[in-house]
Amino acid sequence: MPSPKDTKGPIVKTGPTAGENRTRKSSGEWRKKRSDTGQKRK
Repeated sequence: MPSPKDTKGPIVKTGPTAGENRTRKSSGEWRKKRSDTGQKRK
């Protein structure tokens, strides 16, 4: 399986890996966004 950088996948907008391509699961599909995106920190 080629790396996400080679496949030009979706780019992560925020978070620790911002600016990089989203990673893939072992099944080959792109990982989903975190379920707590856009939430304020408590």
